[in-house]
Amino acid sequence: MSLRGVFGFFLAGRFARGLEIGALVGVVALAAGCNTVRPTVPARIETDAQPNGIAVRPADGSLFITDDRGNAILWSRDRATWTPYASLPAVAGQASSLSQLVFVRPDTLLVARFGFGSAGALFVASATGGVHALAGLTTDRRRVGLVSIGPGRALSSWFVKQTGQQPPAGGVSLVTYDASMHTAVERDLIAGLAKPVGIAVHGDALFVTDQQRGEILRYDLHALLDAPAPTQGGTVIAKVESPDLLAVDRSGALYTKCHAHGFCRVAPDGTVTRLADDFHDARGVALDDARHLLYVVDRAKRADGAASSIRVFTLDGGDAPGVR
Repeated sequence: MSLRGVFGFFLAGRFARGLEIGALVGVVALAAGCNTVRPTVPARIETDAQPNGIAVRPADGSLFITDDRGNAILWSRDRATWTPYASLPAVAGQASSLSQLVFVRPDTLLVARFGFGSAGALFVASATGGVHALAGLTTDRRRVGLVSIGPGRALSSWFVKQTGQQPPAGGVSLVTYDASMHTAVERDLIAGLAKPVGIAVHGDALFVTDQQRGEILRYDLHALLDAPAPTQGGTVIAKVESPDLLAVDRSGALYTKCHAHGFCRVAPDGTVTRLADDFHDARGVALDDARHLLYVVDRAKRADGAASSIRVFTLDGGDAPGVR
């Protein structure tokens, strides 16, 4: 072989080894990138609290839950240690009954109190600004679901127990509020429901679970906001036994409790798939889109002696979940 050929062979070998090293570095970098998107989390996050609602802070993936044991909001950055975030005022002679909570600003939450027919309320809560009830709302409404639809506007699901043998009467309202002045006004958008619990918004669609009737309904949100009077009807997209609080992913699929111990996914076409059937009692649901995770409150009954927890599901690129 000529001197030119030997030199070319040597350069080719070095180039090939450079490609191998570059490929290895690329794989390591890709793996590191995946770890930032899909953090390693346990399949079950234990808590001493008695949780109901749950929310994820989009910026850092921190978890926030309502705790009926301490009548407080707790939060966790590491998905292991829970720290008090805010305490809510107790109602004399009444059990704690905090429902859904949602972020309205990176440092501010809106939280619903069920209230058992006499103390239903919405609160603005932050670690620095304290906790303030929104004045101007009717307290006989048992408030459960909550969705923020922009600055100073939220949707609230509620029902009122009737006297005698009459069934509960419920609906969904638009709450327009001033977070700094702690005032609000309310306008009913939906009426005629029995026991609305979970609500979620996806694009122009509003989804509502009616727990008593075992239905998930769909409404046109823009039509509701423009209507001069509350809408009585909605489109039933699925029949589910005992649905509860609700979340929706980017594809339009819904997630909620189903049956006594189940948790289900409802596809956009209404197909219901049971993801688990071993919950104590599925309650709040929250999606972390950036990290492809779905969190579900599994609330244990005190009489069972078991601890409540947060169950974790992973979502693939198409938002179809898998159990961890």
